[in-house]
Amino acid sequence: MAHKLSLNRIFLIPFIIFASTTYAQKSVSFADSTAICKKVSNEYFEAYFNLDFDSMLNIMHDSISFQDPTARFVFGGKKIDGKDKVYENFKQSYASILEMKQDPIRTIFSSNTGIYEINLTWKFKNSPEKIISIEMPLIVILTVENGKVIEHRDYGDYHYFIDQYNHQLSQGN
Repeated sequence: MAHKLSLNRIFLIPFIIFASTTYAQKSVSFADSTAICKKVSNEYFEAYFNLDFDSMLNIMHDSISFQDPTARFVFGGKKIDGKDKVYENFKQSYASILEMKQDPIRTIFSSNTGIYEINLTWKFKNSPEKIISIEMPLIVILTVENGKVIEHRDYGDYHYFIDQYNHQLSQGN
């Protein structure tokens, strides 16, 4: 019985070596993964703040999801799944936004994750005659898989939004 086990182990060795070599050839190094993430994330991030959703569509993974959990009580903050739904959400939900500018504080790219800490200034139409301008801290986290953004999360400090929004409404500006 012991003889059979050792023979089985001997026959497994070439398989294990083959599997290890195949995995090593397919895996991407940390440096390569980070470089791909940085390139894709920066392209997506730039298109996002330019409100260029058509360009974003080309960089979205088919299984992308978007969510801003911090906007739950302001805009709903529901998670949206799927390339077509995320694209349509941006086209519809951001339709009243006239401009978004970002002032970078810090960026981090590690493995397949891009993190942007920024101060966001955005203007939107509250009504046909009223334009609101808001400045607020925002963190955007993007996850890249196979050269496409598969996860997009925004985390904003909506205290700033609510305070400025209410002030501008009360001023009649």
